[in-house]
Amino acid sequence: MKTGTDVVENSRFIRSITRNEGRLLSRLFTLNELKNNPGELDLAVMFSVKESVAKALGTGFDSSLSWHNIEVYITENGVKAILSGKALELAGNSKVLISATRDQNTSLTFALLT
Repeated sequence: MKTGTDVVENSRFIRSITRNEGRLLSRLFTLNELKNNPGELDLAVMFSVKESVAKALGTGFDSSLSWHNIEVYITENGVKAILSGKALELAGNSKVLISATRDQNTSLTFALLT
């Protein structure tokens, strides 16, 4: 079992993604993640999940692991992460479980690879 956790200061994250005409969004998120127009607080949670999963994989985001290798979706049933490329390779047969919470100020996520 491997774990990763992350905390995001929502206002700081929102400032980051709204600068430079939002170019950071396309670097961090796939078109599939953005197609349902998630709100800024959902994006903060999604970013935090990506960080948590990368930490659980044991690498963080280095040159071999792309932000797009971890797709995050917020559904009625919770938060789900889908791995591809290097992330999937590192996870092997592990299942990814996510716990996430947020308020107006912070987003907190936890990833468990079992």
